[in-house]
Amino acid sequence: MIDMIRFVNVRLEEEKPIFNKQRIDFSPPEKINHFAVCNNQLCMSLGKDTLLRIDLAKPDQPNQIELGRKDDSRVHKLFLDPTGSHLVISLSTSECLYLNRNTQKVRSLSRWRGHLIESVGWNKLLGTETNTGPILVGTSQGIIFEAEISPISIVLTQFHFLLLLPDRVKAICTLNGQVVYEDVFPDKFGTLKKMIKDLAGGLVWIYTEKAVFRYHIQREARDVWQMYMSMNKFDLAKEYCRDRPECMDMVLAKEAEHCFQNKRYLESAKCYALTQNYFEEIALKFIEAKQDEALKEFLLKKLNNLKQSEKTQITLLVTWLTELYLNHLGLLESDEGKHGVFQETRDEFRKFLSSSKHKECLYNNRTTIYDLLASHGNVDDMVYFSVIMQDYERVISHHCQHDDYSAALEVLSKHCDEKLFYKFSPILMQHIPKKVVDAWIQMGSRLEPKKLIPALVNYSQMGSTQQVNETIRYMEFCVYQLTVTEEAIHNYLLSLYAKYKPDSLLWYLEQAGTHASYIHYDLKYTLRLCAEHGYLQACVLVYKIMELYEEAVDLALQVRILASVFMNM
Repeated sequence: MIDMIRFVNVRLEEEKPIFNKQRIDFSPPEKINHFAVCNNQLCMSLGKDTLLRIDLAKPDQPNQIELGRKDDSRVHKLFLDPTGSHLVISLSTSECLYLNRNTQKVRSLSRWRGHLIESVGWNKLLGTETNTGPILVGTSQGIIFEAEISPISIVLTQFHFLLLLPDRVKAICTLNGQVVYEDVFPDKFGTLKKMIKDLAGGLVWIYTEKAVFRYHIQREARDVWQMYMSMNKFDLAKEYCRDRPECMDMVLAKEAEHCFQNKRYLESAKCYALTQNYFEEIALKFIEAKQDEALKEFLLKKLNNLKQSEKTQITLLVTWLTELYLNHLGLLESDEGKHGVFQETRDEFRKFLSSSKHKECLYNNRTTIYDLLASHGNVDDMVYFSVIMQDYERVISHHCQHDDYSAALEVLSKHCDEKLFYKFSPILMQHIPKKVVDAWIQMGSRLEPKKLIPALVNYSQMGSTQQVNETIRYMEFCVYQLTVTEEAIHNYLLSLYAKYKPDSLLWYLEQAGTHASYIHYDLKYTLRLCAEHGYLQACVLVYKIMELYEEAVDLALQVRILASVFMNM
């Protein structure tokens, strides 16, 4: 029974497929042209000029390398040695490139030029990670030759890798693949053995059979900004020239021009604004390209970068920007489908007008700004600007011209400017008398009542009942609450009483007392006023205060009040 079970298990194992296909979870960014893999190192040629390397032990860290070919050459074949360290790249133009596993840049095998490589026989016995050992190379013409590629030692610095060859040292920039340094060793020192980098000290050491040398690395990043700039990697370029303003200006100018050529106008404007390029020249570029938004962005950035002492340029930019904003708002307002953009632009414009940084310039040139706003018929923003400039007279005038008297009074009450109260009270009193008097009362003693009389006289004589009543209400407030002693105020109140509230006239005279030193109205004026309106009882009282008793008795007899007069004397 046991033997039978073992036999069944064996049969099951034998029935499993010998070959099992599995798709790798990888989507190449371009078409795969050639492919090589060895010792867990995978290399493939993509598109025209790209090489992709993947260490299968770290499949999530692919390494992409550009061959940097500007001609029409294409990868013909890839040859990878058994160690996975040496990659020979045969090009269709009968050239050959070499890439070591520990480097990022390919180098040309100049001695192989003129041969289209078809096959490579690797040396499995003598090949190492740094040396191929003797190898056989076959060409398309049937030629077989022996060669050896020997990247003796490689040292990587921040921006270069140093190659130790049998008779020299080469320094190659990792950014552009250019040889920036080459040092040939004479035969008298013997064979070059090895190159080592001191990770702590940063020095590079080389020893031969008969000598030891060391290399100091100084300011390695000095020209890095220029290389990144030529590669259009502007952020990195700026990173490496922060302390060199003249270099930073060149990078910004190149970035601005690059963005402009690629029609990224807003980005271009931001960069141009940070450069020292001629202001007029740049502005003209955007005008000719009909890029008003980019021009506006450029002017805004330029304005923010100016010093407060550069008043002429600030004035020019502020005026120009105002005109641009108004033109843009006018176009957006006429397009119903762009209401949201219109509102955003208006908010942006108002933020610009209320900028504390440029408040002095805006204030000094407010007449020009008002003229621009008026020429565009932009009333709402003109009112907004007037408030910012604290030009409340203009705001109130605007509201009055548009019959919005309540809004005018609201501004007046909010800012409590006495001169404006005196100026605008007449017209406001004509339309909203109760609200106006309420505002006067709220202002209390800050207003001089006699300066408001012109606003009251016209409407108390020819106005409505409400205007008359409100006029009397304010005069009574002045007399009884503020205890104003000015004769003109008391005389005016008496004239109102005589014409509209005769009962109040007599009460006023009685409570004012009979001693002349405590009386604040003109006795003769009051006597004449009472006589004109036929208020004889009031006249008797005034005669009494004036101590004209004979006249008082004569008049009292006429109104049959003689008895009460003498009883009180």
